[in-house]
Amino acid sequence: MTDEFDEIFGRAVPPRPGFADKLKPNINPTPSSQVAESVVGSGPYKAYGYMPSGTIGEACDVRWWMPGTETIQGIEFQYRFLMQVGYVGDHELRLFLPDSIVVIEGKRLTDLRKKLARRMVTFLQQHNSRVWPVPPTDEPVIERIEIVRPEMFRLKN
Repeated sequence: MTDEFDEIFGRAVPPRPGFADKLKPNINPTPSSQVAESVVGSGPYKAYGYMPSGTIGEACDVRWWMPGTETIQGIEFQYRFLMQVGYVGDHELRLFLPDSIVVIEGKRLTDLRKKLARRMVTFLQQHNSRVWPVPPTDEPVIERIEIVRPEMFRLKN
């Protein structure tokens, strides 16, 4: 009945916002297709990729190479399971997950550490000289990635 009444007599007072309208933020989210991923490195090797500032990711793909091959392997973890990012200088990072620790060794990894802590990194990958040339000395490079799991330290009877 309210619609017919408003059509015939008009509405004297503009409608007041409801409770849900007051709580709803007045922002327009950007579609994910418009958010471009950035990568680090000027050559063909990219140590890691990340989302622009203010954008957080849900997962991170970690890639390393089977020793002496061009076969890549890896894990993809959900950021909600990342408990802590440990580091030693700017050459070693440790990502503490509930079932494992991802150990990352390389050079110039401080920016990577900060972006991981802010959930911005979408992938990180170990350098392989069989696939890419040596990156410039002033750019980050990941030399080794190792996954440490508790079962690796259990004694066998």
